[in-house]
Amino acid sequence: MNLAFAALAQQCAMEPDRVRVTDPDGRQWTNRELLTAIVAAAQAIELRCAPGSLVAVTVPSGGAFWVASLAAMRAGCDALLMSNAAPRSMIDRVARELAPSLIIDSAQLAALVLPTTNGSSNANPSRPYGGIVLLSSGTTGMSRFVRRSSGALDCVAAGLVDAQLYQHADTVGSFLPMHHAYGCEHAFLAPLLSGASVQQRGSFTIEGAQQLISSGVTVLPLVPAAAAAIAEVAIPSHALRCVIVAGSPLRASVRARFQAAFGIPLIDLYGASEVGTIWLDRGTGGVVIPGVAIRIVDPLCRECMVDVADGVVGELAVRSGAAFDCIVGHSHDQEILQDGYFRTGDIGVRSADGFLHITGRVKLVFDVGGLKVNPYDVEAAIEEHPDVAVALVEPVLVADGLTRVAARVELVTPMRPLDPTALRAFIAERVPAHAVPRTIAFVAQFPRSASGKVLRAASAMPPVVARPAQLRDRASREQWTQALFNNSAAGYDRSSGALMGGLGRAYRRRMLQAAGLRPGMSLLDGGSGTGVCALLAQEIVGAAGRVVALDPSSGMLAVARARGVRETIIGCAEQLPFPSASFDCVSM
Repeated sequence: MNLAFAALAQQCAMEPDRVRVTDPDGRQWTNRELLTAIVAAAQAIELRCAPGSLVAVTVPSGGAFWVASLAAMRAGCDALLMSNAAPRSMIDRVARELAPSLIIDSAQLAALVLPTTNGSSNANPSRPYGGIVLLSSGTTGMSRFVRRSSGALDCVAAGLVDAQLYQHADTVGSFLPMHHAYGCEHAFLAPLLSGASVQQRGSFTIEGAQQLISSGVTVLPLVPAAAAAIAEVAIPSHALRCVIVAGSPLRASVRARFQAAFGIPLIDLYGASEVGTIWLDRGTGGVVIPGVAIRIVDPLCRECMVDVADGVVGELAVRSGAAFDCIVGHSHDQEILQDGYFRTGDIGVRSADGFLHITGRVKLVFDVGGLKVNPYDVEAAIEEHPDVAVALVEPVLVADGLTRVAARVELVTPMRPLDPTALRAFIAERVPAHAVPRTIAFVAQFPRSASGKVLRAASAMPPVVARPAQLRDRASREQWTQALFNNSAAGYDRSSGALMGGLGRAYRRRMLQAAGLRPGMSLLDGGSGTGVCALLAQEIVGAAGRVVALDPSSGMLAVARARGVRETIIGCAEQLPFPSASFDCVSM
């Protein structure tokens, strides 16, 4: 934050009484007021917290957020950014996993600033600047807290300023929560470095957007759903020069409608909490910002990164100077970098002309009849219908154990119904037959975040099945579990992560060979399931060897046989149906 703090000091010296932040309630913060409060709070924090301590910031978005966050960093501490309305479960998790040395809410901030409100704003910091800790949704697993250093924060802010998204003369209108990565970068860090002013608002509303635009804001960071809503509102005049969207896919139809309404193109920003801004798409495709490197790799290979050719869809892996330097808390031992690259979990493609495009999410793609369905593709097709506002597509597990496609649809005019059969026919003209939704449900309105982003409430995986409570005796429970395994065998590999996110072929092969398995040998694969390991063993031992897949589930073994496993036997490891010394190796 050397660049950011130096910029604020210079701005205060040149324009001390310029309003920099306006709160949702109208409270205004000048450069002088901000810097004076930051210095006072930082000095008070230094007396309470050792260098490198974690300080939780739970104040509302606005000038107080700037003060609390910058004060914690100026005191040499890391600022953990949290919503001031965080649920009790999150507060308990923070206390349990992170144990911050200090929690700054609105009352605490007032107490920190009060003793030296009239003091100097020119005191030099006595410690190196701290960083920021953000909550990431967790691309490959549980949500986690990631730390981005002072230098990384300068890097991401400088990238946005260098791209001309934020300039000194700008007024930024923001509905974005500042504790979120998107809001942190676009309503805090980039305006701070550039010298732009910020008008902060609460949750997104059309009326609020109209008021901001009519008041003369020049930069407006939004989510695509908010941009789509604004495009339908006639605003006769505006001063907008830059409107940014991020957080979810931007449909071509929304881009076209917005440009027709306002005469300026939307800038589609792709980024992640872990690495900051990755690329900007001004209408032709993504172009990485300076300091960022992109690889597109095979999503099925988890042990190493294998690049795919241009034009081939793969998982995006990113290396950036703005990236996080560690995970904070109990998950600190997770290894989520490969060769210095962060695997985003997003699926994308690099076109022949070098532009980059997002096509989906690894975790959202699902199988129907052995064929892949990318929800983003189907949702985009549904949203081409003029009566559809938003669509969400997800898998459902039907009674026969098969997965089918389902869609939930929000209409532009809820009072004007749309025939599901006609909508299915519309979709069928645009997507493959296996991806056409079997069921379509209409909703009055999807839940949205404070910034207006549509929340994908349901997981992209079929729901977990709970054992009925009435099965009390052991025999009934075992019978029920056996039937569950048999019926779910066809989708087991996907749901367990064996193909997309778990231990892959290369790792299993390596382990089998390290254990001594060689051509011509025999192996018993206990608990073989769908035969993933047994099939690899067959490749190693060759035609002269023998591999037996043993599993108590007939359904699992049926999948194994269909996969090519030559010998399968129903049985349990506790009661092996073989004489002693029947095999050279055993795998489990």
